[in-house]
Amino acid sequence: MSRVVVCHGIGYQYKHRETWLTEWYDALRVGLTDAALPVPEAGDVSAVYYGSCYRARGGKGNVDNELADIPPLRIGDLNDPLELELLEAFAEGTEVPAAGGKGLGQMALRRLERSERLGQPAGRSVLWMIRQVRRYLDANDTVRACAQQRFERVVTPETRVVIGHSLGSVVGYEALRAHPEWNVHTFVSVGSPLGIRAVYDRLLPSSPAAGDGISSVSRWVNVAAKDDPVALVKHLGPVFGEEVEDRPVVNLPWYNGRKYAFGSHSVLHYLTTAEVAEAVAGGLRAEER
Repeated sequence: MSRVVVCHGIGYQYKHRETWLTEWYDALRVGLTDAALPVPEAGDVSAVYYGSCYRARGGKGNVDNELADIPPLRIGDLNDPLELELLEAFAEGTEVPAAGGKGLGQMALRRLERSERLGQPAGRSVLWMIRQVRRYLDANDTVRACAQQRFERVVTPETRVVIGHSLGSVVGYEALRAHPEWNVHTFVSVGSPLGIRAVYDRLLPSSPAAGDGISSVSRWVNVAAKDDPVALVKHLGPVFGEEVEDRPVVNLPWYNGRKYAFGSHSVLHYLTTAEVAEAVAGGLRAEER
C-alpha cells in the first residue's frame, strides 16, 4: 500500500533493497513501540531505491563492505566549483561562500581530518560524499532524473508519510514540490543537508524563495542531531518557512559497536527517536480522520 515511503541517502549503490528496507523498518518499529504508538505493517512501508543510479552499467561492488567501494579520492580530484564549495562548508560546519581554488580545498580537508566532531576516518569518506552530492545536483548528470523517476514509481494514492534521510531528504523535497497532486500529509527530513546554501541554491523545480516550504504537504518535521556533520543547518524553519517543525535530537557517534565518523548521522539512530516516531504516527493518524 505504500502508506509510508522512505528514501535513502548516499552509500547505497550495492545494497540490496530488501535488506536495507528491513533494517529501516525494524528501527522505525522500535521507535514507535518505545513511544507507545501504533506500528504500521511491514507491507505498508516502501522504499525509494536510487543507489544504482550512481553505478556504471556492468559495475559490480563489494556488498559486504561498502567502504571498500569508496574510490581513493584525493583533494586534487575535487575540481568542480560546487565540490569545493561543499568541501569548505563541511569543513567550517556552517554555510560559507564558494571556495576559491584548490588551496582553500586542501586547507578545508585538513580541518576535516583534524575535526573531533567527525572523528576518524574522515577525509576519503567526506570527499566521496561530496562527489555523490555534486553528481545529484549537477544538471549535466543523469542521477537526479533517475532518482526522481524511482520516487514517482513508489508513491501511491495511499502514501501519507515520506521519510528522507540525508541526500534522500533532498530527493524527497524535490519530488514533493514537483507533485502537488500527491496525497502525502507529512514529510520527515532526517539528517538533512537542505539548509546548506550550495544545496539550497540548486534545488528543483526551482530554488525556493525565502520561506517557501512544501505547499502540497500539511506537515514538515525536520529532525537533526546536534553532532550530525551532514545536517549543518540544524533548523530549516528560518530557511524554508515557519511551517517547518524543527526537532533537535542527540545521536551518539557510534555505529555497529565502534566510533564512526558519521555515527551521529546514522539513519538507524534517527528512526528510533521519539521525534521521528511521533511525526510518522501523526501522519498516519491524519488519514483516518
